Amino acid sequence: MNMQLAVIDLLRGMPRPFLRMLAGKPASIDGNTLDLNMHMMAKLAARGASDDDAPMSVAAFRAAASAYNGLNLPVAKGVTTSDTAFALLGNNLQARVYRPATLSGPLPAVLFFHQGGLVIMDHLTDDHFCSLLAARCKAVVISLDYRLCPEHAFPAPIEDAEALWHHVQENAVEMNIDPERVALAGDSAGGLISSSLAISLRNSGGTQPAAMCLAYPWVTTNNENQPSLSSCANAFPLTADTMHFFNEQVFPNDREKDSALANPLHVEDLGNLPPTVIGTAGFDPIRDQGNAFAQRLIDAGNEVEHFCFKNLTHSYLMFGRVSRAAEEACEQLASSLSKVLNRTD
Repeated sequence: MNMQLAVIDLLRGMPRPFLRMLAGKPASIDGNTLDLNMHMMAKLAARGASDDDAPMSVAAFRAAASAYNGLNLPVAKGVTTSDTAFALLGNNLQARVYRPATLSGPLPAVLFFHQGGLVIMDHLTDDHFCSLLAARCKAVVISLDYRLCPEHAFPAPIEDAEALWHHVQENAVEMNIDPERVALAGDSAGGLISSSLAISLRNSGGTQPAAMCLAYPWVTTNNENQPSLSSCANAFPLTADTMHFFNEQVFPNDREKDSALANPLHVEDLGNLPPTVIGTAGFDPIRDQGNAFAQRLIDAGNEVEHFCFKNLTHSYLMFGRVSRAAEEACEQLASSLSKVLNRTD
């Protein structure tokens, strides 16, 4: 991986004409053209992939995914990090807390839930983006290592997220957090966690999230009316086969697969939810469901800012070291969330 990282760093700074000569014609799907650096990353990943057709185990999938942590950019300037654990629902769950170094409080907060199909990856997967949220939103960001499936039955990850929400609300003073300005954020499976949690909190009343930020959110297990599931079935890094693997682990024998918590896209009432920033990706099999969720939130009368980064892939929050376009997408989402979280009207 170290050699690959050196190559990735070299390619990121290479002039576009030279990169185009080296990379060849980038992929084109549904009228979208893949960012050249992401095109090169996909080629490198394909070169390193095993030819073994045997199904991967959960442990092997997790080991392979952990290698991608090195594709993060460094922690944003002016942000400090601390690693801690929260006692939630009888479990000690690891977390990384990001704070703007020079600001006093009480500060807004962002509870962040990582990608990985509820099966792989951890609270450090989107390390740079979490630090960027802290810097741009001038907020405390808590990235939680929630319990994963299949060791823990769905909806354990959502239960952990809700427990973290209540912990922050109950301990806001000690944590130097403004309990009225707490946002939910996450990518892919973390988008599912955030969306379902926001709906549950709306239904139960009390203090509500101040905002949501969802990147390429997974918001339904239903495959209907989503052409991108087919057109992007072999896209890097999320493929149809990988999605099938996640579903088998999270919903064995289809248990809970049709539950409301697994399908926020199809919840009948999506009104009265927080202002939401959504970023989808052109080269993503779940692009269409993310776009549909944005539209359903708008139709329900919610405030929504939706970006579709047509030249990027799923998981772009952790590809800032690979692609300037991915870095810019991260900046766009963080800045847009900041406007909502720090508004004074």
